[in-house]
Amino acid sequence: MQIHPAAVTYMGGLVFSAFISLLLAYKAYLTFDYRRVRFAKYFIFLMLCMAEWTVFYAGEVGFIGAEAKFLCTRLSYPGNAFLSVMWFFFAAEYCDIGRNFIHRFEKFFFIEPVLSVLAVNTNSFHWLYYSGYSVKTFGEVPILILEHGPLFRILYVYSFSLSLLGIFFFVIKFIRSSPALKPQLGILTFGAFLPIFGNVLYVKNIGPFAFIDPTAFSFAIAGLFFFWGTREEEFLNLVPIARENVIETLKDGYIVLDTEGNIADINPAALDLAGKNRKFALGKSVKEIFGEHADSFSGYGLEEEFSKEVSTKNGSNEIFFNVKVSPIRFEDRVEGRLVIIRDVTEAYLYREALKEANKKINLMSSITRHDILNQVNVLSGYTELLSERLPANIINDPKAERYLNNLKKSIETIHSQILFTGDYQDLGVESPVWQSVRSAANEAAFAFSNTGIVFSIQEGDMEVYADPLFQKAFYNLFDNVLSHGGSASEISVTFREAGEKAVIEVLDNGVGIPADMKETIFEKSIGKNTGLGLFLVKNIFSITGMDIRETGSEGKGARFEIPVPPGNWRSARAGQSSEPEFFQSRAGS
Repeated sequence: MQIHPAAVTYMGGLVFSAFISLLLAYKAYLTFDYRRVRFAKYFIFLMLCMAEWTVFYAGEVGFIGAEAKFLCTRLSYPGNAFLSVMWFFFAAEYCDIGRNFIHRFEKFFFIEPVLSVLAVNTNSFHWLYYSGYSVKTFGEVPILILEHGPLFRILYVYSFSLSLLGIFFFVIKFIRSSPALKPQLGILTFGAFLPIFGNVLYVKNIGPFAFIDPTAFSFAIAGLFFFWGTREEEFLNLVPIARENVIETLKDGYIVLDTEGNIADINPAALDLAGKNRKFALGKSVKEIFGEHADSFSGYGLEEEFSKEVSTKNGSNEIFFNVKVSPIRFEDRVEGRLVIIRDVTEAYLYREALKEANKKINLMSSITRHDILNQVNVLSGYTELLSERLPANIINDPKAERYLNNLKKSIETIHSQILFTGDYQDLGVESPVWQSVRSAANEAAFAFSNTGIVFSIQEGDMEVYADPLFQKAFYNLFDNVLSHGGSASEISVTFREAGEKAVIEVLDNGVGIPADMKETIFEKSIGKNTGLGLFLVKNIFSITGMDIRETGSEGKGARFEIPVPPGNWRSARAGQSSEPEFFQSRAGS
């Protein structure tokens, strides 16, 4: 067999197309577990069919003589005939359309390509597939001209229909996909159109394509699209593998919404909650699928991230879910929302049981504390009576006087510590809430109105997410100044932003705190009295991740700095959306 010199360029392009197809098949083989991921198997065979057909078509174009060219046509038909079937299987499996039907009747789809291969290779006996062939020169290149018979037309319609269905599947997936995936799907869908378009030009004998079939060259271009999609965008590797191994098996509900609130993607866990199937849910509005609960997914701006707790009835049981909504950004634009729905019923019931247990413990502690305080008051009263009834010579005795004073001091200490347990008992019992720094400081300062202390509390406002005892913390800080500040006459409270954090400062003009005590004043039982005030303050702040440190100078006054972590502070102008909003939705329902 001789190769016509003028056809070498055409052959080179076709061989390059075959090389691209083999490269894609090899990449898919290395990337996917084709035994488990069915679409990968079809994709590999699709690329191999492309390569086989394209190589022998290069021979058909390049060889001299009608018999040699027609031999290459017959040899190319296994790849040519099975190409449309493999494309159809790949598209259906990848796009998740008609999977069960195709798996059930997979073998029947191979009847047509097998008949095509047999018809071509037995054509000289019946001439039903090709009614004749001849060689004509196009430019300087001898081209094989095939005359199509009735069997070709019948089998071609079947093959062409499968190819169109495969493209249709990708169009549907493109329409339903989230905006972030549309570029990749658009590339693959556009690439799939090219071979079909080229094949139509050839079959209809349009212009120069009446002599040279551009389908193989179209596949080379489509192959480059596929190659770019897999290598640069990791398209084939991204969605199906992630969905099958992560999203599809999540126990949490997963929903992707477009900017209009329509469902672009949803996993089985979310479908179970809605009581709908995937085919029905995709493309529908979230309100249509989830009814009144759809309000949990909206109500905020597209760029806001928020979470809520919602509840629903399952028969006689109430089920609680945490709904977290996050914006999906693509190229600095918000293209939709990601909704994660987590069943927190068990945690909720455990928390409620823990609250109930705490109530009972606190009730018992309150009763016990009340009884102890009564006995301490009785002891204090008898001590006073004893000091009044003792003879003068004993009362005036220095040792007896010291003993009585120590006894009174011990009684006062016990009394203060018992009262402290009442404050500490309430620490962390109630959920943290957003609180105004200025309001909490003002309310705490009101208790010191008649002490001669002048308060200066910053105007404007900042809110922090803190334990309900936040005001009590300010009270103890002010009381600490009164007890240990010496000549302190002024207390100021300020707040400011410090990068992502905020800082609250409480300053006074008293004697300050010695350097060797700055680290120990927040420990239990440190100080001139009970040493419990600042210990309680530190614990109140630590509930929501705040800290407190003393940074003043001895002799110039104390300075308490309270850093507030990011996310736990906001300007009062930021609106009233709550915390970490885990319980508020239920409280308002």
